[in-house]
Amino acid sequence: MRTLNVVVTGGGTIAPIDDVRQIANLSTGGFSAAISEAWLALGARVWHIHAPRALVPFERAARFDFECGDLESELERLRRLHERRSAVAERLRLVPLRDGTVSEYAEVLESTLRNEPIDVAMLAMAASDYEPVRSEGKIDSSSATLTIHCARARKVIASVRDWSPDVYLVGFKLTSGLPRERLVAVAEASRAANRADAVVANDVSTLRDGGHTVHLVRGGIGAETFGPGGPIAERLTARLLDLVRARVAAVGSIPSPSEPL
Repeated sequence: MRTLNVVVTGGGTIAPIDDVRQIANLSTGGFSAAISEAWLALGARVWHIHAPRALVPFERAARFDFECGDLESELERLRRLHERRSAVAERLRLVPLRDGTVSEYAEVLESTLRNEPIDVAMLAMAASDYEPVRSEGKIDSSSATLTIHCARARKVIASVRDWSPDVYLVGFKLTSGLPRERLVAVAEASRAANRADAVVANDVSTLRDGGHTVHLVRGGIGAETFGPGGPIAERLTARLLDLVRARVAAVGSIPSPSEPL
């Protein structure tokens, strides 16, 4: 099988309120960075599209730990990290968003999917669902309260199938406080609505509890669970690689969702 070309998106978009304020979300981009690292370890070529302040592959772990008790071991860790990064540098393309808005994200993703031979797209970017009606300048801060009027933002993933009909499309769904069955049902509805091959579903409660767990949801097949804890990104990408290989073996190319395994 030839080298796979993979797009991974990560971090959170921002929605400006005025010239100095904005609405953001909790996404750090750490999980998407780990996913890109896992794809690179599997031999893929990766375009990593990320929000301005998101963590990115390898650099997320490159900070020196001043609290470590063993200087030599910390230096050795950083040396090994540098070697890992250098070994895959030719297959990693970092694509930063300048402003980090939903419209910019859509523009960059569309350009990448239309102009590059992308096989797999994993859209882990936490895109804003609503955007304020932006005020020019800075809103006066003397009032006791502030009302912000928001409009529904475009759903970027809904356009991906139009931009790249045959890409293996993986969406992401984050909920808060839902039980597993309900989370999986919500993810399946999102998968069908956005014509995706699969959705990676997780609930913010598992992140807060330190037991991160994700569920790979594919239409009519049920959900495969990864976690809690452990090398979730590595296990998830390895499973997706198996699914992509199975499709290639079955039809000779990566088909659209209308051609199931």
